[in-house]
Amino acid sequence: MKLLLPKLQRLAFNSSSIILFFIFWEFGPRLIPEGVISPASDAIIALFKVAASGILWEQTLISLERVVMGFSLSVLIGVPLGFLLGTFFESAEKALLPFLRTCEKLNPFAIIPIFMIFFGIGTLEKVVVIFWSTLWPVLFNTMTGARNMDRNLLKAARSMGTTRWELLRKVILPYALPNIFIGIEIAAQIAFFMIIASEVIGASTGLGWFYISSTHRYELALMYGIVLYITILAIGVNVTFARLKKRFLVWKEASQLS
Repeated sequence: MKLLLPKLQRLAFNSSSIILFFIFWEFGPRLIPEGVISPASDAIIALFKVAASGILWEQTLISLERVVMGFSLSVLIGVPLGFLLGTFFESAEKALLPFLRTCEKLNPFAIIPIFMIFFGIGTLEKVVVIFWSTLWPVLFNTMTGARNMDRNLLKAARSMGTTRWELLRKVILPYALPNIFIGIEIAAQIAFFMIIASEVIGASTGLGWFYISSTHRYELALMYGIVLYITILAIGVNVTFARLKKRFLVWKEASQLS
């Protein structure tokens, strides 16, 4: 009991801002004209209703499927390409870097309508939007990790007759892994927000479409409930990657301390 009490106190202190936010959200809307902000209790009840009906999970799975396809494609292309440009094809990297950086700077929100013209408003367009948005952090962080490789370590590995494949797999990949993970983490966060944005702009299914359809019907409580749900999902993405980083990159932290 003595050990549990400090943990409960720490949890209560860390959660105090969230508790205050929900209290303000619950009672604040009652002080302003009706129809502007829905109280927290109404939003949560509306969210539970659509969850119980199954439509919330259905639309969530549709969005997650699109995210997984586009995100996986960016990792499958971005990581190998980043390795090649950052190590064995440095001349090609110097030639392509201005063009790649220009592509990176294109605002993905601005080019969503262009993707809609080419690919329609179905799943393919959403996958292309996610792929385009997430490719660049994966690619450039992989290039940075591979480029910053210790050259003496590379020379030592080559002097022992290491093949290019072994060099890539046993030397460069472990060294560049922290940068790759940073790129993947950033890409996952971008993918989550871009799927919502692309579905809001133009879609007939998905979580973003579900939100915008509730605004068209002016279901105020459901609108705020979906916003709350999307926020919780985003927090879940951040927490998941923080735990993965702590688990798989613990050796990197130990090497920095040694």
